[in-house]
Amino acid sequence: MPVAYASPPAPFTLGAMCFRDRPFPQILAAASSGGFPGIGLTVGQCVSALERGIPLEEIPKRLADAGLTLAEFELVRLGDNGPTRHANGLVEELIETLRPDRVHTAAFTGDLPAAADRFAELCERHPDTLIAVEFMPYSVVRDLPEARRLVAHAGAPNAAIVLDIVHFFRSGSAVDEIDADCLRDVAVVQLSDVSSRPGVDLAREARHLRTYPGRGTLDTVGFLRRVRESTAELPPISVEPVSDALERLPLEVVAEEIVFSTLGVLEQSARS
Repeated sequence: MPVAYASPPAPFTLGAMCFRDRPFPQILAAASSGGFPGIGLTVGQCVSALERGIPLEEIPKRLADAGLTLAEFELVRLGDNGPTRHANGLVEELIETLRPDRVHTAAFTGDLPAAADRFAELCERHPDTLIAVEFMPYSVVRDLPEARRLVAHAGAPNAAIVLDIVHFFRSGSAVDEIDADCLRDVAVVQLSDVSSRPGVDLAREARHLRTYPGRGTLDTVGFLRRVRESTAELPPISVEPVSDALERLPLEVVAEEIVFSTLGVLEQSARS
């Protein structure tokens, strides 16, 4: 079923993992000056803002003053117990305060049936918020077909998928798997890029070694062209070149590079 937004989502987002250890005011300034309509935040970044003297209930006002929408908020870890359940609880408690376009979730423990049940329960608890599951080849939900099974199992209008280009290709998918039916379940397309490095496992690559869209070896233009051909309206785009090296650069520089590289591949994909 088509994903259901309460209001039009931000079309272009500076993803949360672009600034894992940046101060909250710096995040807002870089995103605003870079012309991004929306940003992503993690629960850890919200706690960090609180520790810097910014009350959690003040975050929406700070975002609005900067001309920004909270496009994505993460992460609920499906099925995780122990201390992680407290972080999950805080994410859920903050949904009503922050009013994000969507909440992201993933599963790193348990099995697929259990993850599907937890995902359905999460969608049911927050019927007015889009809940998007992110598949990763090193997680419980390993690929696009498994993510679609979770959405079908939930059977809810707010159940959706994060279509991350790195996880899509690294899970063995090909662009011809993307079609109109698939895209009806997609809440956001996440862009970045990678190049194969011998001996590097997929989790390390995804979490530490990404680069800007179009700068690696993934078929980014072909991927985006297939998305364009399969739907009348391009889904929201989020960009996350998660990189230990890029984190050493000023965030304003990273934001500018994200804008130019992303607009470049989008333009190329629109050409016939």
